[in-house]
This record gives sequence, C-alpha cells and structure tokens, in this order.
Amino acid sequence: MKIILPFLILGLAAVTFFYFTTPILQAIDTLKIQQKNLSVVLDNATEFKKQQDKLIDRDNQIDPADKKNLNEFLPNNIDNVRLIIDINNIAKKSGLIVRNPNIVKAEAKEGEPPPSTDATAGVKTTDPSAAISFSVSASYETLKLFLSDLARSLRLVDIESLSFTAAERNLYDYQLTLRTYWLK
Repeated sequence: MKIILPFLILGLAAVTFFYFTTPILQAIDTLKIQQKNLSVVLDNATEFKKQQDKLIDRDNQIDPADKKNLNEFLPNNIDNVRLIIDINNIAKKSGLIVRNPNIVKAEAKEGEPPPSTDATAGVKTTDPSAAISFSVSASYETLKLFLSDLARSLRLVDIESLSFTAAERNLYDYQLTLRTYWLK
C-alpha cells in the first residue's frame, strides 16, 4: 500500500490539475489578451483625446470673423432662401433683377433612393451640393460685372450653364445655373 499511495496521490493531482486548473489558466490567458487589447484601445483613446484637445485649442484661436467667413464660404447645410437672397443681393449690386429662381433637385444615382428637398430647411441629398437656376436681363457688360461680383463673393459657386437669347438692342435674356456646396 505504501507504494501505491504515492502513485494514487500523483494521479489524483494530475487529474485535478488537468480537470480544474487548466481551464482556469486558459481563462486567465484569454483575460490577459483582452487586457492587452483594452490597453491598446485605451492608449488610442488617450491619443485621440490629446488630438481633440489640440484641435479645440486651434479652433478657439481662430478669429470669429474668419469663422463667419468660412461658414459663409462652405456652410454646414444649405438654406435655399438664404442662397437666393445672397445671389439676388449680388445681382442688385450690378443692377440686375433675379427672375424665376429655382433650386434644381439632384437626380438620384442608380440604386439610390431619390433625394428629398425641403425649401425651408435646406436640401437633403447624398451629394453636398445644390444647383440654382434663374434668369436675368442685362447687357453683356452688366452680366460680366455680375459674374465678377459673384466670383469675388464668399459664396462658393460654379457656373454650370449659361444661355442667352436676344431681347432688345444690346439687351439679352440670360438663363444661368449655378452650383453651390456645403459640408456633409
């Protein structure tokens, strides 16, 4: 019995180790891996927080007048009424009257739902731009003044189309389509 008892205790110890201790050690290894992953995530979050603080500091250093100009140049959203008023004010400086302003709806791309338009809240599309078409009557020189003023304004616009028809002597009816942009 003295010879069998030590082997029995060793066997019992081995069974206990493999049956109870091994799963606990595997769980500990899994937790160590998770701890390393979470440590990396925490380090990344700390670095992102530092970057965010730097950007907030830089943003606070920007002059409010410059921020206002930047928001006018590339606003966060489009306000159709404000856009038409801005273009009308630029036209008035050149002695023009904007007629028949119309926000042109963006066409849906294949496989996408059609964009929705809300005249008071702005245009909601997947494309952060909107086109506005309108007509003016003016001489060629007056139209050049208007386009020059439009180019110098803070509003970011592209001329998509410009067509004209002769009306009176040295007076033409122009149909313009402009595209403006905003941040998504």
